[in-house]
Amino acid sequence: MTMNVAQEIRKYVFQNYGNLISVGEARFDDKTKTWVAELQSDYPRIIHDDRPPSEKMLKFLSLRRLGTVRLGENHAFEATSREECVQNLSSFLKMWQERAERIIVRASSDNLARINEAQWVLAKVGMIISNLSQKQVILESELESRPDSESEKIRRYLKLLEGLDLVRRIDEGYTYGNLFAELRSQTGGFQEFKVAVLSHLIRERYSALKELFGISQLEPFVHVDSCYYTPALEAERILYWTQDSIIDYYSELYGRKSPLRLRYIIGELVEVGALKHEDKYYFADEKLFSQMLDMKSEMVDIAPVRA
Repeated sequence: MTMNVAQEIRKYVFQNYGNLISVGEARFDDKTKTWVAELQSDYPRIIHDDRPPSEKMLKFLSLRRLGTVRLGENHAFEATSREECVQNLSSFLKMWQERAERIIVRASSDNLARINEAQWVLAKVGMIISNLSQKQVILESELESRPDSESEKIRRYLKLLEGLDLVRRIDEGYTYGNLFAELRSQTGGFQEFKVAVLSHLIRERYSALKELFGISQLEPFVHVDSCYYTPALEAERILYWTQDSIIDYYSELYGRKSPLRLRYIIGELVEVGALKHEDKYYFADEKLFSQMLDMKSEMVDIAPVRA
């Protein structure tokens, strides 16, 4: 690639996309006889730590494949439109937020499973595993004796648990699966076993619980957890935030919600060990955060890079 071509492409990108978009190294396409370069961005994030001396850090999200620029004969350009490039940038930022949320859910599913709301909204799962613990089988006749809407809901949960090998379909109804027996042998009392089952369900099927089962009560807990851990993942270090910082960031990401409700959720996350609290600061559980960093390091795209 000649220096003139590189300069021409960089100049075009700066003039047409602004300073948040950069361009990768161009390659010559023999088929089209054009130089092709990928649009990309090291998107800046300012992350703060509330504990004195109230440090601010500049980090970057490495976003690739935002579009392409082609430079052909007679110096004619053909490129992804600025509007499409900005839309792709917004989509990748949203994708990073969703991936970070998945990491947080997977790492902290044991903690989330201990929250009262989780056990309440997943009470049907508790009922299923309680029955299988006591009599090893849920008969088809027992399902049919329930009102249709109730029976259908229980069957949907049974199908979900069957996909995780927690229950198994038999001629007369349902019995426990291999994972059920494994988790039962690894836990003490029923409450500990139930938490283990709910944790596995949240870790492996959180999206299905939200989208297919309409369980939204857990979402604010995951979102508040994400409001702390996502910036910490971007900074790749434990941050110390006040309650107000978490609430303000929640409003920025997800829209305004009652501070009364958010303070309660923060307190519940502390109670189950998802967050730590000392003086006026909230900070990461070291073990959970280490797991999250390991998961993040496995992501090859849309991952934070060091400053």
